[in-house]
Amino acid sequence: MNKKFYASSLLSRHPRVTLSGIYAWIPRPVRLSKCSMVGTAPTIENSTGGRGRQWLRGMTSLVAASGMGTLLLLPAQAKVLDRTLATINGQAILLSEFEKNATPILDQFKKMAPASEQTPEHVADIKKRVLDQMIEDRLLTQEAKKKSIRISQLEIDDGVKKVRGRFATEEEFKQEMQKAGMNNEEFRGHLQDQLSTIKLIDQEVKAKVPPPSDTDVKDLYDTLQAILQDKPIPGSHTPSEIDELKSLAQSVQRRFGERVRARHILIRTSAGSSKSQRDEAQKTIKDIQSQLKKGADFSELSKKYSEDPQSKERGGDLGYFSRNEMVPPFEKAAFGLAVGQTSDIVETDFGYHLILVDEKKASRKPNFDELKDDLREYLFQQRAAKRLESYVKELRSKAEIKVNNFE
Repeated sequence: MNKKFYASSLLSRHPRVTLSGIYAWIPRPVRLSKCSMVGTAPTIENSTGGRGRQWLRGMTSLVAASGMGTLLLLPAQAKVLDRTLATINGQAILLSEFEKNATPILDQFKKMAPASEQTPEHVADIKKRVLDQMIEDRLLTQEAKKKSIRISQLEIDDGVKKVRGRFATEEEFKQEMQKAGMNNEEFRGHLQDQLSTIKLIDQEVKAKVPPPSDTDVKDLYDTLQAILQDKPIPGSHTPSEIDELKSLAQSVQRRFGERVRARHILIRTSAGSSKSQRDEAQKTIKDIQSQLKKGADFSELSKKYSEDPQSKERGGDLGYFSRNEMVPPFEKAAFGLAVGQTSDIVETDFGYHLILVDEKKASRKPNFDELKDDLREYLFQQRAAKRLESYVKELRSKAEIKVNNFE
């Protein structure tokens, strides 16, 4: 239902804990958009990097957040083809490595994106972004080694402890290790690379970024207020900067604007669905509606019937969302309901929905003191992201990179 449902928004959240991307972080240019059609939108707290540190870089945000060559897993039935896809200063990226990164992203894209978005061009763009990120991560790893950045065994031990702490049980951690095809020594080596990259970025990027001034922070606050009040944006900005500011303003609005917390049950259809498929979907949603009218529990029916994989296990809970986040028919229905009220059947591009509103929050204007720390961190991380982008660009210009065909 996310209005902005396209490839660049799919991975703004980690779908689950894996052995990649759960310790290191690297600031990247921010793209604030909901990660799925139903997931809770990032708040200003985790979109500014101060708390969530979820710096996104289009479709490859999951890879970017991992910082290094990731260990996302191939499906068990996938065939591993160990031919060289790219070389970076003589170091190979194998096709099998690329597939481990690209496959989960493409699978999620196919599950979540409307059929109209699933074009060969989009798929090719996703693959290119994944490979570009892998190349940049490899360059950073190489540069850390070139600069002889050292990581102590104590630091690695601490890293291992933090990684293990993100898994529910030791057994789950070991299973993930096994799926990734790594033994303990290989895992520690991977973690050492991540930690050395963090140190590299700390000393070459973050340490050289000037802190935002009080005036900078206040100017950003005033700019966001202007956007939220539909007033002209002060100052001179590029189109991409305006997009970023509008995204940040939307994040503020999500936190302080009128919000609804709702559940839904989705029976999917698409533009390519046949009449018989649509008829069957309508029959199913009407049957669910009938059960609700007879007193059935909404959450249980969502777990049983909903075809939204992101919310069904939570009983259809979408969390809080504000206006302009969902497609218009869904938004109109959700904001028009009273707390505890269930909608009639709502049709969107994703299919047929039943919506239950759990809570509502009235909008209010945030004061400067409520936002200043987050805005200061946002400005710092944006500057760090730009500096990192320039730093990586310089590394690329000096590197010998050869890329072979994907196919």
